Amino acid sequence: MQFAVAQRITCPQVLIQKHLVRLLSVVLHNIKSEDTPCLLTINLFHVLMGAVLAFPSLYWEDPVDLQPSSVSSSYNHLYLFHLITMAHMLQILLTVDTGLPLAQVQEDREEAHSASSFFAEISQYTSGSIGCDIPGWYLWVSLKNGITPYLRCAALFFHYLLGVTPPEELHTNSAEGEYSALCSYLSLPTNLFLLFHVYWDTVRPLLQRWCADPALINCLKQKNTVVRYPRKRNSLIELPDDYSCLLNQASHFRCPRSADDERKHPVLCLFCGAILCSQNICCQEIVNGEEVGACIFHALHCGAGVCIFLKIRECRVVLVEGKARGCAYPAPYLDEYGETDPGLKRGNPLHLSRERYRKLHLVWQQHCIIEEIARSQETNQMLFGFNWQLL
Repeated sequence: MQFAVAQRITCPQVLIQKHLVRLLSVVLHNIKSEDTPCLLTINLFHVLMGAVLAFPSLYWEDPVDLQPSSVSSSYNHLYLFHLITMAHMLQILLTVDTGLPLAQVQEDREEAHSASSFFAEISQYTSGSIGCDIPGWYLWVSLKNGITPYLRCAALFFHYLLGVTPPEELHTNSAEGEYSALCSYLSLPTNLFLLFHVYWDTVRPLLQRWCADPALINCLKQKNTVVRYPRKRNSLIELPDDYSCLLNQASHFRCPRSADDERKHPVLCLFCGAILCSQNICCQEIVNGEEVGACIFHALHCGAGVCIFLKIRECRVVLVEGKARGCAYPAPYLDEYGETDPGLKRGNPLHLSRERYRKLHLVWQQHCIIEEIARSQETNQMLFGFNWQLL
């Protein structure tokens, strides 16, 4: 949040306006933007944050730096949130998984009737790519389960943006109470389909454009690639229990750019499972006029510069951030004495410690990799001599 505020001061307003147009082109098809992605492939909470924080740039003019009034800002936030929430509802309903066991609610409830009629409406716009025989109660329960994580994130975002205290009901463990409290806090009706009734004249053309998008139709036909909601949490890759399996895997590794028999240093990305040729000239790349190693180049694309690697032949975990910072981290493999074996010097059989791997997962999930690198560099000045850029 602080970074976004700083960006409004340091970045040219014209650049922020272009960024906003790019974001809004996802949900407003009359805004032209090159290579606009399919609606089903977009994380709409990210669009919401970016659009809300960048929207004040529309008030800027070259001679004067104007800012919206508090009333205008409130309406801007509300309309953007409602628009993106409706787009997210469409995402969930178009990708509903009919194989999930869900607790049935009464079919005669208002929400179930609204779900059935809305789903029948959008099925006409998708050229038969979705069926319309799904029960209304199933659609409603799927929608509520799928949209609750988005509502939680939106509530946290607007709480820190506007400073409005959330209701006490959000601290309870009741799923039904939490959903109602989230809707109340975010100025949403508990029957979310009423949003479409309020904005129907405006939203109906948008629904037709969203559903008729060829990229969206293609995604619906490729059912195996469709994202389901609620989305599963990202996690580090599964590692084998016996470390010898990784050593066998490394022994079969061949550098894709080198034909010689030179001993390589295979490194495993714990984000995606890719095996890379580390610390070798053969796999270096050029980024912004600078040479970087295969791991750093991979990190820029796999984790936006932040990544976790396992040096297979050394049984060491490496955390990297950017092109010039990194640190070693204890590997999650232990011997029968509960000790790690950096460099595989002792040669004892090693097995995966689920607890160690869970802690490493939390370091990544809680965005503590950069903090861990900074702490390590403060306590161990020896690591400054390593050229992380060529890893």
